[in-house]
Amino acid sequence: MSITKFALEKSTVTIVFSFMLLVYGVISFFDLPRAKDPGFIVRTATVVTYFPGASAKRVEQLVTDKLEKTIQEMPEIDYIRSTSKNGVSIIFVNVLEKYKNMREIWDSLRRKVQKGSRELPEGTSEPIVNDEFGDVYGNLISVTSDGLEYKELEDIANDTKDMILRISEVAKVELLGEQPQRVYVEFDNTKLAKLNLSASYLKNILEQKNIVLSGGSIKVDSSRMLIEPTGNYENIKQIENTIIVLPTKEYIYLKDIANIKYEYKDPSSFIVRKGGKESIVLAISMKDDGDIIKLGEKLDALIVDVQKKLPLGVKLDKLFDEPKIVEGIVGDFVDNLLQAMGLVILVMLFSLGLRTGLIVAVLIPMSVLTSFIIMGIFDIWLDQVSLAALIISLGLLVDSAIVMSESIMVLMQRGKSVVEASLQSANELKIPLLTSALTTSAAFLPIFLAKSMTGEYTNSIFKVVTITLLSSWVLALTLTPVLSKYFMKKKDVEEKESRFYYYYRKFLKAILKYRYATILVVILVFVASLKLLDIVPKKFFPPSSEPSFTLELRLPVGTNIDTTKEAVAKIEEYINKNYIENKQVKSFVSFIGQSAPRFWLAYDQELASVEYSTILVNVREYKNLYSVKKDVEDFTKNSFPDMQVTAKVLANGPPVKKPIEIRVSGKDMNKLFNLSAKIKQELSQYDEVKTIVDDWGIRNKKFVVDIDEAKALKEGISNLDIAVSLQSALSGFEVTTFRKNDKLIPIVLRSNENTKDDLDRLQSISVYSQSSGKNIPLSQVASLKVVFEESKIIRRDRLKTVTIGANIKQDANALAVFEKIQPFMDKIEKEFPLGYYYEFGGEYEASGKANKSIVVNLPIALMAIILLMVAQFNSIRKPIIILLTIPFGIIGVSIGLYITGSYFGFMTLLGIISLSGIVINNAIVLLERIKLEYENGLELYDAIIEAGVSRFRPIILTTITTIFGLVPLWYSGGEMWQPMAISIIFGLMFSTVLTLGLIPVLYSIFYKVKRQKNAK
Repeated sequence: MSITKFALEKSTVTIVFSFMLLVYGVISFFDLPRAKDPGFIVRTATVVTYFPGASAKRVEQLVTDKLEKTIQEMPEIDYIRSTSKNGVSIIFVNVLEKYKNMREIWDSLRRKVQKGSRELPEGTSEPIVNDEFGDVYGNLISVTSDGLEYKELEDIANDTKDMILRISEVAKVELLGEQPQRVYVEFDNTKLAKLNLSASYLKNILEQKNIVLSGGSIKVDSSRMLIEPTGNYENIKQIENTIIVLPTKEYIYLKDIANIKYEYKDPSSFIVRKGGKESIVLAISMKDDGDIIKLGEKLDALIVDVQKKLPLGVKLDKLFDEPKIVEGIVGDFVDNLLQAMGLVILVMLFSLGLRTGLIVAVLIPMSVLTSFIIMGIFDIWLDQVSLAALIISLGLLVDSAIVMSESIMVLMQRGKSVVEASLQSANELKIPLLTSALTTSAAFLPIFLAKSMTGEYTNSIFKVVTITLLSSWVLALTLTPVLSKYFMKKKDVEEKESRFYYYYRKFLKAILKYRYATILVVILVFVASLKLLDIVPKKFFPPSSEPSFTLELRLPVGTNIDTTKEAVAKIEEYINKNYIENKQVKSFVSFIGQSAPRFWLAYDQELASVEYSTILVNVREYKNLYSVKKDVEDFTKNSFPDMQVTAKVLANGPPVKKPIEIRVSGKDMNKLFNLSAKIKQELSQYDEVKTIVDDWGIRNKKFVVDIDEAKALKEGISNLDIAVSLQSALSGFEVTTFRKNDKLIPIVLRSNENTKDDLDRLQSISVYSQSSGKNIPLSQVASLKVVFEESKIIRRDRLKTVTIGANIKQDANALAVFEKIQPFMDKIEKEFPLGYYYEFGGEYEASGKANKSIVVNLPIALMAIILLMVAQFNSIRKPIIILLTIPFGIIGVSIGLYITGSYFGFMTLLGIISLSGIVINNAIVLLERIKLEYENGLELYDAIIEAGVSRFRPIILTTITTIFGLVPLWYSGGEMWQPMAISIIFGLMFSTVLTLGLIPVLYSIFYKVKRQKNAK
């Protein structure tokens, strides 16, 4: 028994079940989790290793290179990028985008790092592998105060963190700006020299005194008791009273020769300020299966509750509110979906009449609500991508109902009852309609199969379109016949051919008469459209429509954090004075010493570096975003000429550091710098480009202590003695830890403030000889000289690599800049020494990867479509006819993008794929109609004409409903979705003409159909 027959015989069951689907679909809609977008896996981990006191070159050779060699053995690696700086090695490990199970890969990475760490020199720290680099902290909450001590602010932040962690949707909470505490033991070099003591001697005493060792256990009667000797430091007074034995065998206390202070780390390495005031920020990450809207509601309620209990002057503020953004985006898209559904329903009512229009119109909300149920089963969330897929599907899903109702109407006109007409229509159309639905779905298959971040970002389009089309197919075969049984009357189907059909017949006969000329004209127009497409701007992904931007600030490497803080303070003052007071800017927060956390999926996070800062600025209204951004950026550049300044709005899609990036790789740094200078010179001539920099920066000055080996040997001083004395006098030694409650606080031994940063007294630092016990001034065994060296060494896949990066002006196009510079790069590449090469990065690379990941899967989709069509038609020629018409849809796409001033990007490519699915859908049913007309006794020529006329209204209606359905997305979808909507709308206008004209012409050519002599 067919499902149509069952539905008609059990019509009451069908209607009740449909009502249940309606109710459950509404419930599913409200239960579906919400998100801004589907997201993607960030396949990057970092390996950080500290090598205190080592230069960038020594870090590269002794640490970075050894770890890279072992990491590169992993077959999953895409590329390795590393930065070697003074005292630290940072390696970014990037995994190929085809891998999704990252846990096993990160475990393998840890094993490789552990293997490589065995070859590291003494003095290096254990490498730290961070595989949570891609975690997104979509909620940022600041804790600020006008009068409280920083310690009290910390306590409030920690208490608030504990309360937030109780929320079921929260995965973790990070405190940013929390200052590490230290116990400083500060000595005076002069005083130590008089007592013939050294810093290393004090270090040994502190280490030996502060111990936690078990004394074993002893049996007492029937019990065994633990023995624990005292010794570890439990308060500051115990540290002060540490006994120091002098060379004269006398005893003194540590407090007699040193000042012991319990305070925050000085200098700090990371500071957070909200609105210019020191602050602590709570960064909140959601669980993978959490509901962002529910999380936002709970956080809002918690903030109100906590705020009531805080002391006067302490305030909690939301700096970034992803739940509110998601609610806005999903709400706008739901509005677009409802508007589109309303427009499509109106089109059905006006074009098909009230009764038939309602029968078809009912299918629209039913298909969408059924899709919500199935989306819940397959864990597909409501986001801008899945909702856009539903909007795309609106025009397609009505096709099945239109074709079914049209067929039922025609058969009823020929004298059949509504039940007989429904059963015959279902029998004739169920396979063609299923084939057209599956071929349309198969057109989106490359998106689903794409092994890239962009593919992950958009693959729900395939899932949702497939679910919606199959739902509409089932409903067309069941609900449409049942509704027709109750509502369709014969008077609704009186045959009366309109003038449209008359003119279409004449048009069809004319092009069939001049079929080769028709083909030639179409080809010429197609070639012209390709030329027009070259003029259309190219863009990978447009920026987000959120009214926020980041100001990234980078001073020369080696800059003191106090200098960085002063520069940021000046910018903060400017924003406060010019934009906070007039309320154009809602809030801003500064992260000094490293970037903001990954609060936005496409945000490219920067690791800790004292010369680097980020200011996140939230503008009240989007219309003011670009003017505020430009003004703040210009002020910063004019105020700090030596600062690299990058102002960026939030991006969509995969992260791209700079839109323009050119990488030059090789072995010799000087050759790389010469090549990069030529490239920067060329880029500076382009009007579209601004802020051209390279990622190495300028060379740094450093002091080299040139040891006189002969003098040092004579005085019994070793190189180790000099290094230890210098470090303890200047930077300080972390000698042991002080335990306070649940915290381990380092005890740092260092020189006092009077000598630590005094360049004139550097040479007077006393060097203590471990062998002789004598203190010798540094100037007696060494001299100081200034040298220049690389501040950092950056490598990619173990080759030194300089990346020339540039931003573009607001209305400029990054891909056009790459096209302009390509000839220059090809020219100078011929002058490259052996082993040197260049690569394009930025938008060019990201766009290329995304497009390639889809294009490489097109053959699979093509084969699936061909197999479906061959199975449908049992023919090779008919699938070829359909496939030949698909590329001509570009004609409408080119014209649409050009006249609307839009751009060609990744979303445009998705629009073209959608368009091809619609063309295939219409073409299949048209060719199937030709077959039916021919089987009903018509000559092949007449069958082509009659099939075209028969399918004219359904194809036109599908076109109109699709266009009207996409109009809200065109006008309200923002820069991201606008080009896709334009591509489908304008492409479909031309593709409809092609379907109704070109397919009959190609059919007549392939099947050698001759025009009848009596045909007019």
